[in-house]
Amino acid sequence: MAAECEIFHRPLTYSEAVRLHAELKTTPNILGYTVRELTRLSDVYVAEFGGEFAGACFCVDLIQDWTEIAALCVLADFRGAGLGRKLFWAAWERTQERRRHVYVLSRNAQVIKWMQELGMTVDDKLWRAPWAVHCYMPRYMASRYRFTESVRKRKEIGQCPPLMQGIMKYAGDCKKFPAS
Repeated sequence: MAAECEIFHRPLTYSEAVRLHAELKTTPNILGYTVRELTRLSDVYVAEFGGEFAGACFCVDLIQDWTEIAALCVLADFRGAGLGRKLFWAAWERTQERRRHVYVLSRNAQVIKWMQELGMTVDDKLWRAPWAVHCYMPRYMASRYRFTESVRKRKEIGQCPPLMQGIMKYAGDCKKFPAS
């Protein structure tokens, strides 16, 4: 099944952004992005399975050489085939090639496991986030759309495990993603 999967580094098409937007609305783990925001992202990894859009992972560059691996989403029909791991690894590898420090915020158990395997400092003390993240988050959260989504998803979010952050300063050696 995974042999038919291809990962591309390219912006989302409009139809892919619409599908991803709809999928993000179903999870309490990501507050979401508007279709317009999704189509404007440039550092995106797109998974295609048999030529069909299957998911995406994207990064956002912050100040002081930090990059956030901001969202990872595999469409429900394609889960369980290892696409999430491939997408996350593609994003991770690019941050290392670009000599960027990496920040990840997630409550997904698998993503947290990958952060630990990569040697990231993982904890739930969000006040320890890099200054670049503290500067970016108010602007990100100021979106009317995300405010509305946080209110709509509040019950689900309250039942989820806490958000965990992964922090890795670039150290000159490309951390390799552990074998599956």
